[in-house]
Amino acid sequence: MSSRPTITAKLTLVRCGRSGAARRICGWLIAVAAIGLAGAPVLAVSAARTPSGFVAVTNGSGSLQISQFTLDGVLVRRLTTGPANHNYPSLSPDGKQLLYTGDEGGTPEIYRRDLAGGAPATQLTRPPLISTSPSWAPDGNSIAYSALPPGGAAYQIFLARPDGSRPVQLTHTTDSGNTQPAFSPDGSRIAYINGREMKTPGANGSSITLFGNRIWVVDVDGSSAAPLTPGPRDAYPQWLDPATVFFAREDVDAQTSRIVSVGLDGREQGQSPIDQHFLEPRPLPDGRAYGATIEEGAALHLVRVSRADGATLKTSAPSDFLVERLRVPPADGSAFTLAWIMAGSPPAPSEARPPVGVIALSVACLLLLAGFGLLTRKKTNAC
Repeated sequence: MSSRPTITAKLTLVRCGRSGAARRICGWLIAVAAIGLAGAPVLAVSAARTPSGFVAVTNGSGSLQISQFTLDGVLVRRLTTGPANHNYPSLSPDGKQLLYTGDEGGTPEIYRRDLAGGAPATQLTRPPLISTSPSWAPDGNSIAYSALPPGGAAYQIFLARPDGSRPVQLTHTTDSGNTQPAFSPDGSRIAYINGREMKTPGANGSSITLFGNRIWVVDVDGSSAAPLTPGPRDAYPQWLDPATVFFAREDVDAQTSRIVSVGLDGREQGQSPIDQHFLEPRPLPDGRAYGATIEEGAALHLVRVSRADGATLKTSAPSDFLVERLRVPPADGSAFTLAWIMAGSPPAPSEARPPVGVIALSVACLLLLAGFGLLTRKKTNAC
């Protein structure tokens, strides 16, 4: 093993009422009852989703394998085994399915399997296509991945059904490659890295040509592809929210890599300490922390990062960062490429019946109005 462990595609250089008050109160209650009885949606409050564990890639067995762990680092199960390498884990929104890249046949392809185990993995892509870095759409109805088409000169972004059928090529670059797609939380966009030759200023007014990466964003229909970051060493995009992308930026001269967030307007904000080597950010749904891979000497570890002031990651006020190690058994070796397992599945839009109390109050209000009417009639007759 080299002195500096290799993550597959590490910063990859490749080729997202009678009295006024009574009337007002009764009128409001009747309106609420009418809305409820008409079947209009009633907003349901759901508990915040929190991580219950994670899956990660480890190299302790001599090849890259994916395993499931509890938050305190206890091994739950091996999800892949054998001499072939397996990496790029991505969990479905309901937490039941795992996408990953495997090279059982000698070339990388996309596979899917149940997180709970039992059924064998299903191969979704096949040669002559060479495929990697899969990602689930937030509704679970499609996946994205990077693939080298037969005869192609560069990797492109593809969209397909969860079973791999009906693939659609979203990017068609000829002078650059595209990989590491990630869906935005609303499913409307995909962020990815685009690698190409770039010129940078050199000594004495000269320029140096190097191969670099930038984060790009494209609509899910393949339109409006455009760069989001300037590069030259930007990779591992993930979304904090529909308008903010997290990514890793490497400083070659300082031999460090930090996590940065960027809005769709191009405004950037540092999201990690500047003197270490952070990669592969994985934001949590609460917007207050993210998981990442950190390089320390000859080893790779998993960490959870949050602001020291407890504010959300989008807060622009300066703050230090808290870095907490996510431990795995020493026998697993280096651990990287985290995917969070969330407690409970995402709340589905639903309609709820109006609360019994609202119905009861509405009925009482109607009776009260009827009582006012009878009382008024009696007074009229007495006159």
